[in-house]
Amino acid sequence: MKRITIVFLSLLLLLSISGCGKNKGSESNSSDTSSSDSSSSVESAVPVSEKIHSTEVIDGVTYIDGILIVNKTYSLPKSYNYGLTDDTLKAFKKMKNAASKDNIPLEIVSGFRSYEEQEVLYKEYTAENGKKKADTFSARPGYSEHQSGLAIDVNYADFSTVGSKDMKWLDKHCAEYGFIIRFPEGKESITGYDYEPWHLRYVGKDIAKEIKKQGICLEEYLGITSEYKD
Repeated sequence: MKRITIVFLSLLLLLSISGCGKNKGSESNSSDTSSSDSSSSVESAVPVSEKIHSTEVIDGVTYIDGILIVNKTYSLPKSYNYGLTDDTLKAFKKMKNAASKDNIPLEIVSGFRSYEEQEVLYKEYTAENGKKKADTFSARPGYSEHQSGLAIDVNYADFSTVGSKDMKWLDKHCAEYGFIIRFPEGKESITGYDYEPWHLRYVGKDIAKEIKKQGICLEEYLGITSEYKD
């Protein structure tokens, strides 16, 4: 009888050990599955961030992401009159020297333009072409990039230069010196102006290279419009 009791107890002990092992294995599998599901859920829930632009207006001048902006939507005060900036001039001189090594002569044919100068010029263009046509290639006074001191027209500011060697050189290399083709081809409906390969805007090397790389215009880069209110 004693022997039977011992055998019976031994069997109970074996069954108990076996049961514990099975439960432990089940808990482990459940934990692994939970961990895998959790990881998958986190990866699929990562949001796609959108760039948020900051706008600041100082003394009537608008800066978006720290970049002075003037176009058909954003104007400059009539009193804004500082000439070409030092950074713009220095960058142009470096670009001019580099171009000369490739036998490409570069000259600024139109740099800073005051409100009053732009007013006279715009009136001449509207008289010759009508307001609607003039608005496609000339800015109204207060809305010209030339008044910012950050824009320059290089060599012959004329549509006959489209496709010329110097314009091709500018398109390829100007970003290396901090300039962008301000009114690029194919972006007329966004910039509000005809394609002008000679019109450069200084924005700094990093921004210029990024805009060039993406094949976009300044309005697209800053997420803004260029439209007159009337």
